[in-house]
Amino acid sequence: MLITITGGKGGTGKTLCAVNIASMFKNHGYNVLLIDGDVENPNTYLLLGGQLEKKVAVPFFKPKISEEKCTKCGLCAENCTTHALLHVNDSYPIPILSLCSGCKLCYKICPDKAIEEDYKVVGWTYKTIVNDITLMLGELKPSEARSAAIVESLLEDLDKIISENSNKYDVIILDTAPGAHCDVELLIKRADLVIPVTEPTKFGKMDLMRIMELIKLLGKDTKVIVNRSTLLGFKQEFLKELEERGIEILGDIPLDNDIVASYCQGIPIMDDKSTYNREGDGYIAFKQIFENLLKWMHNTNKKVK
Repeated sequence: MLITITGGKGGTGKTLCAVNIASMFKNHGYNVLLIDGDVENPNTYLLLGGQLEKKVAVPFFKPKISEEKCTKCGLCAENCTTHALLHVNDSYPIPILSLCSGCKLCYKICPDKAIEEDYKVVGWTYKTIVNDITLMLGELKPSEARSAAIVESLLEDLDKIISENSNKYDVIILDTAPGAHCDVELLIKRADLVIPVTEPTKFGKMDLMRIMELIKLLGKDTKVIVNRSTLLGFKQEFLKELEERGIEILGDIPLDNDIVASYCQGIPIMDDKSTYNREGDGYIAFKQIFENLLKWMHNTNKKVK
């Protein structure tokens, strides 16, 4: 069972929801893998109170021109769809690495083998176990722009895990970056169920509509969590508007001091070892969301083992 938790904008609380949903599955005895795909701002390990371990560099192809072999034909530049090679007649091609997609087409088609494989590190992946939850996390190197390469590396690691033992994890939760770009699409495409997290503001609603378009385009089952639902005092009005738009609600989470404390302390409010108030509004809201999630999975025949 793969569940992607996403959001149209930053700051809606999607990672908070991902961590606590993972904790609730763990509490019920499921083997849980949580993957943090927000590689420009990974913080699941902080919310879980963990440390980053098993750091692995993510290499990214860059073309290296061998002037001894190059005949200055310009074939590489002509076929580069991102225009990452600048070629002027009777000159050697000049790589523009900020535009390079790493597709290796230039390397493959050069008739003189004048383009050699070279690599740079664009980020890292990590793997650790925190509170009996397996966590995989990606981090983009500062100054680099190829965040999708880190997400792809995480998904390659996931595919390897599944191919070696498809029953190792009962539930896999994918936490995306905010927005509706290619990183997010990669993680939504892998999901059985998609849960966008929004907030009761105009910006929240506008960006929710954008991510819902992407989810619909990819043909995924989806229900929404409304976080900080009591923020502006028109919770029912906001929920009603979403329902009128045909958007199903998985649950809503009110403003709650225990949730704020858990966020700051790096202890998920729903972890079975936490000491937060089991009768508090935040705890009850997350508990209801989890019960609704289990019913949704049952009704769509997407059950955990």
